[in-house]
Amino acid sequence: MERQYIIAHADKAVLKISGLQVKGLDAGQLETTLAEKLNTTVRVIGVTGDNIEMDVYGLEPDQIRYNESSIIEALSLSEGITATDLIMMSCSEKIVRVDWDNIPPHTPCAAERWGPVR
Repeated sequence: MERQYIIAHADKAVLKISGLQVKGLDAGQLETTLAEKLNTTVRVIGVTGDNIEMDVYGLEPDQIRYNESSIIEALSLSEGITATDLIMMSCSEKIVRVDWDNIPPHTPCAAERWGPVR
């Protein structure tokens, strides 16, 4: 059976906020609060005891940086997050669009050769 692969383009930037104390975070509440503040979709993709990483869709990284005070305000309203004096925010450049014709042919990686786990 031949596998088919779909490559999707997601217009997003990755936002990482560190210098926090995170305990008992309600990720859904944080996503909702930030989505309202930024007027876009936000997904929490990683949480540790001192930082949060999120995907922010449909905004340029400069727009995200411009809204830093709104983002920090949303964090302070979220249950399970305490900001410290060292809070820092970094944002990646957006994912780059690649033309379908420029994607090289699929070559299996080592993980695909392992077969099913039993």
